[in-house]
Amino acid sequence: MDKQPRIFFLLGTDGCHLCEVAETLLMQNNIEFQKIDIIEDEQLVSLYGDHIPVFIAENAEQALFWPFEQTQLKQYLIHYGIDSSY
Repeated sequence: MDKQPRIFFLLGTDGCHLCEVAETLLMQNNIEFQKIDIIEDEQLVSLYGDHIPVFIAENAEQALFWPFEQTQLKQYLIHYGIDSSY
């Protein structure tokens, strides 16, 4: 299992209340991430428009779709070999 540091992304858009809730959850768990506004990419809108917020690790085969809580977040990180101390 790859133990390299990963880049994380939170897919969402401006004005999305649930995206703000997900962002707060990630920050409370000290997870660094890049916010991606899907509205700037038609393909992302097509793939995730009805499902935001979406949390995904770089090169991951699967994303974590809302709603997710700390337990699901931790399981996702463990699945991808990320430090489980989050």
